[in-house]
Amino acid sequence: MTTTDPRSEKVAVVADALLLGSLATLRARGYGVMQLPPSEVSQETADAWIVQTAEQVAEYRRSGYEVVLLDDGSWAGPLTAALASHGVEPLPAADLG
Repeated sequence: MTTTDPRSEKVAVVADALLLGSLATLRARGYGVMQLPPSEVSQETADAWIVQTAEQVAEYRRSGYEVVLLDDGSWAGPLTAALASHGVEPLPAADLG
């Protein structure tokens, strides 16, 4: 199947604090980007954001996308737990080196 999706079936889930510094590299490598919550949002908002992100990631994984994580340590635990509720294993770390 040929796709015109510029992400090349690759998505990076990125911590807000790392987004601006990594965006050009991720785009150059064909990744779409999903942003994790910024630290300034309420816990309730962050929790809902993580749940929604996990649902989207689960769908991407079911569709065969490569999904990686670029995290600063803020959300890996909650995201991993939310992914587990969808039967999705923890995301591998993004390699931007």
